[in-house]
Amino acid sequence: MTSAATARSLVAKHGAGEGHAVTRSTFGPITLSRTTRHAWLLIVGVALAAPAWTAADQEAHQAAITFDDFPGGEALACQVAICRRIANALKAQGIPAVAFVNEGQLYRKGEVDSRIGILRDWLDAGLELGNHTFSHVGIDSVSLPQYEEDVIRGETVTRMLMAEKGRPLRYFRHTQLRTGPTTEYREGLGTFLRNRGYTVAPVTVDTQDYMFAAVYADAKHRGDVALQGRVLDEYRAYVQENFSFHERLAVEVLGREVRHVVLLHVNHLNADLIDELLATLKKRNYSFMSLEEALQDPAYARPEPTTRKGWSWIQRWILAEGGEARPEPREPPWVTDAVGALTARRRSDR
Repeated sequence: MTSAATARSLVAKHGAGEGHAVTRSTFGPITLSRTTRHAWLLIVGVALAAPAWTAADQEAHQAAITFDDFPGGEALACQVAICRRIANALKAQGIPAVAFVNEGQLYRKGEVDSRIGILRDWLDAGLELGNHTFSHVGIDSVSLPQYEEDVIRGETVTRMLMAEKGRPLRYFRHTQLRTGPTTEYREGLGTFLRNRGYTVAPVTVDTQDYMFAAVYADAKHRGDVALQGRVLDEYRAYVQENFSFHERLAVEVLGREVRHVVLLHVNHLNADLIDELLATLKKRNYSFMSLEEALQDPAYARPEPTTRKGWSWIQRWILAEGGEARPEPREPPWVTDAVGALTARRRSDR
């Protein structure tokens, strides 16, 4: 199906209008027979025509799926639909997931109960909630006591809902994946989190989906089917590239695969593509597990460095050993530019 056709199908299904906010081998002077040369040419021709799919891509992979910034900031009816579709897809396939909540998103006039209902629906689907601070506070802009206070404020409703299910609130994820600007800050926050019963949820594959999602949501709101199709194509390609990069990086650093922890967000883009995304990972030979199971991988006990950037944990393991972080795949420049234009437009509308 073409991109435009895919987008038209999604629009027809979900709506688009108002309310949707070589390595290269070098051979020496070997003499080959004509038949052998023809065979090699045929093999090379097939290889060049095939997709870039490495041996690492074909190995068995394991991953836990997580979502940040839950329940999301779209208009209520829209956000309910987004979260419900993602939760239903995960439930239907028996895939566990943890959504990390910013409770500040719950408090909108006349919508508090309904937005809390999104969290309840997620738990009713057999999924789990974690704490992502109350206000998505920037760790570089507040003191350690202020950050700790935002953590405490961010667990009030979530802990109550988990308790209703007879389950503890056990996971915390740092905002922007930044664990502290100094060693003293990072270690102090770590002690605070452990004392409150939290396990930090690391990330090895950050999909950067929020960049694509911003452009996609705007196109969806304006009914721009062509732009939706372009974003879908770029996002699909980026997901493949990003997973390949982190799979290979894990093998480079550890000498083996790691039980990956994948970071996504609840947005229009992932809601429209959730079944396709899960199918893509299965084609990459992924099986899914809980975050608890993923964190049993001994790699997550490796030392962590102090860094101001929200690196994946694989990059942190490199930094901890005195290495340099590897350049990661990025969204296409036109997506970055489009997000910048959207941000500027929203500021001017205020």
